[in-house]
Amino acid sequence: MDAKGKYTRLVQNVKENIDRNAALKKRIENRNQHQSKNKDLWQKVNLDTLVEKFAPNSVPEINDSGKIIFHTPGSNVQLVAEATIGCVRIERLDISGQRRYLDLDGVPETTLPLMAKRVDEQKRNMNWLPILEL
Repeated sequence: MDAKGKYTRLVQNVKENIDRNAALKKRIENRNQHQSKNKDLWQKVNLDTLVEKFAPNSVPEINDSGKIIFHTPGSNVQLVAEATIGCVRIERLDISGQRRYLDLDGVPETTLPLMAKRVDEQKRNMNWLPILEL
């Protein structure tokens, strides 16, 4: 099965189980509300292409916060996909702190030129890349 198919199957799993955990449901709703504020800045991407580039041969798993993680054992990069809002980030595991995310070329976001706090916020949110419509 391709990455998008695996993602779709796990999204169904998260959505079916979300009502059983009120705290998780609230956390996901808050996260979705926060992330969707800058949805117009997101770039369209192909999940299969991202997985092939950054997490080849990975087996996606759902973590405790309802995110779908694509990670190849031994790699320092993983894809973190939101199951309920349709976006994904590329994350470096060997960088500490909040600025662990990479752009589509694998460049850490901290290297992006930033002119002001507002631009910084936009650049950070642009790293949330929407997955193509399901």
